[in-house]
Amino acid sequence: MDFSSRMFCINNEFTGALITGTEVVWLTFPRYDSSPVFSRLLDERVGSFGISGEVATQEYLVPNVLKTVLKDGTEVVDLLLRGEHSLVRKINAKTPREIWVDPTFNYGRVKAKVYKLSNGIYKLVNPENSEFLELHLIFPSIQETSRGWMISGDGYAFLGHFSDERFGIFGKELKFDVETGVERTINYWRNLIRRGKGRGKISRLEIPGFKGEDLVTAYETSVGMLLGLMYNPTGAVVAAPTTSLPEIEGGVRNWDYRFAWVRDSSIVAEGLISAGHTMDARRIIEFLSRMVSFTTKPFLYPLYSIDGSVPPKEVEIPWLSGFMNSRPVRVGNAAAAQLQLDLEGFFMDALYKYYVATGDVSYVKGHLDVIEYIADWVSENWKLQDVGIWEERGVQAHYTHSKVMMWVALERAGKLMKVVDRENKWKEARNEIREWVMENCVNHGKFVKKPGSDEVDSALLTLPLYGFVEPSDETFLNTLTEIERNLVVDGQAKRYRRDFLGETRYPFTLASLWLARVYIKLGRVEDAERTISGILEATKGTYLVGEHIDPKRKLFTGNFPQAFAQSNLILALNELAEAKATSPEEDQ
Repeated sequence: MDFSSRMFCINNEFTGALITGTEVVWLTFPRYDSSPVFSRLLDERVGSFGISGEVATQEYLVPNVLKTVLKDGTEVVDLLLRGEHSLVRKINAKTPREIWVDPTFNYGRVKAKVYKLSNGIYKLVNPENSEFLELHLIFPSIQETSRGWMISGDGYAFLGHFSDERFGIFGKELKFDVETGVERTINYWRNLIRRGKGRGKISRLEIPGFKGEDLVTAYETSVGMLLGLMYNPTGAVVAAPTTSLPEIEGGVRNWDYRFAWVRDSSIVAEGLISAGHTMDARRIIEFLSRMVSFTTKPFLYPLYSIDGSVPPKEVEIPWLSGFMNSRPVRVGNAAAAQLQLDLEGFFMDALYKYYVATGDVSYVKGHLDVIEYIADWVSENWKLQDVGIWEERGVQAHYTHSKVMMWVALERAGKLMKVVDRENKWKEARNEIREWVMENCVNHGKFVKKPGSDEVDSALLTLPLYGFVEPSDETFLNTLTEIERNLVVDGQAKRYRRDFLGETRYPFTLASLWLARVYIKLGRVEDAERTISGILEATKGTYLVGEHIDPKRKLFTGNFPQAFAQSNLILALNELAEAKATSPEEDQ
């Protein structure tokens, strides 16, 4: 398995699975941040859930529901059931197919013990505790093989996760109806996507290599992915459903992204608002608002566990070889202990955009304590140093982007105060930040990464996107020219030239989509289309976007799919459609 493999992701607002070919190679139960029961993604020696046969076609039936047709005509529909910790593979086998289910626990260290409960029903137990999986093979014909089972006809493979022996399905009196669960889960996703907006204007778009129908699929797949990556009980959104997919093959840049970053979550909320899913965005904003501390920095941690608790310590899993032998495999994320000063600005921007989209004054009034505390804290602490948006370990500075996002926090707070006829107490501090940035973070006529530097980074692309400067601002245009000269490769933007781990190799998909959105604002539509097309080509028709992109091989690297990149794809497509709809050519 390598980066050239087409990988699909399915989610159910509890957990997610990655599927390549006919194999489920990654699935965590019961939550995104739980240990995987299938982790072949991170080590070829550990288990998966597979079906024999070669793929002819593979595409989403609806977001989070995958349909695979094999070369013999066999059809497979994969989904995670709505409201359950269970995976279903609906199989219409035209010829006999072998299936295998080989789960492990504790990140592949512990192999499941298998007990046969009845014909076609098995219990796969974690020998170290009470959790187990229950497998139901519901087919006209089932025969055991040395590897698994040979099945034929139409039926279902159901795999549920249960915490202890009190639960499970076998032996219970209640009716067990997998068919209805599958149908209603598919309808759930179909109806959820229909509640959004933007399909019409996206369908009229056309960019090199992609027609309106393709772009609608990319758009709706992105929306569905963001909704699926939301942890339903709390409204938290994981940055990605995976851990330790390497930024560089064979390298050490391998991180766990199965947590709710304040920054990433706010960006996801922004994308969902743009797509018309304002109530879902509000759930994310509400989760974040409940994380605000009133005794110290509002967002004390850059990331939170999906239940709102303090993130776990980062540890290495030495017995897994890693994706493409990229060690170490990490669980937990040490960035949780970092000081990051841009978070409050991203949150306040999402909250303000929710108000603009809905006019919900009551929601603003209900969150005045949060708004005021954030603005008070930022106005008193904006002179601190931090690690910045790129989370460099062991490095703190006065990063330009962090200061700008603190300005954003105060600017949005002032606007929200106006909504409820309250005084804006933070004008002076807001103006101070702007003056400081303009005096200290401009060098040779361009914005720079930090004072005293002559280096640019792609975080500076956000300055016009979040309203700190106009896109046509001369200093920003000089900055853009420098970014294009030093960081853009084949239309895609790197974050920076190098960091504490050395030279960067691949462009960063989020930065590339920021670049496309800046081009749109500047009327450079063809440049924007080139960047977006390059990203869509790398998706290979899955329309799932990774963390980094190799524009030459048209591959993604890093954790996958990446929520804030999917969100910015939504924003970029919406903004491109609006720009083209109002262009002189469109009016003629």
